[in-house]
Amino acid sequence: MRRRGTAAAAAAVAGIMTVTGCGLVADDEAAPAASPVPVVPYTRESAATEIASLARAGGLPDGDTSTAGLPKGDWRSCVAPWLGEAPAAGAAGAFDATVMRLRQHDWEIVSSHAEKDVTYRTLAKRGWKLFARHYTMKGFGPDQIVSLTAVEDGCELPRQIRGDYEDPV
Repeated sequence: MRRRGTAAAAAAVAGIMTVTGCGLVADDEAAPAASPVPVVPYTRESAATEIASLARAGGLPDGDTSTAGLPKGDWRSCVAPWLGEAPAAGAAGAFDATVMRLRQHDWEIVSSHAEKDVTYRTLAKRGWKLFARHYTMKGFGPDQIVSLTAVEDGCELPRQIRGDYEDPV
């Protein structure tokens, strides 16, 4: 019986198979695992964009991401600040929703506590710490202050601002 078809079909009939490609694995071998190291570096810009986006998704208004008015220096390249005011009636809920969204995006809670009029949450992700603060003290009118500041591990902060960007515990 004569078979007609492509060269590949003819080769298969003759018991020869040609396969091209790379990374082929035999049936009894496991495929190599994905690299645990992230391919894309997590930079100041990555952190700033993610924080602003998740704050907005959590119900917070647009915030200020500048370091204007703060001491000059190289430290600015390893800090991603976000500062905003939220209506007092919904600020606590928006703060909690933002922290929840951060956790859903691989930020892990390092510490969580409250003192007087401030709620503190410290989170960590890929070599960064995020210092989240919700200030409920009176004197800001109908709004409450929320601060979400990411600081890269090893960043040397100026003494004047260190207390604002670190966990007080």
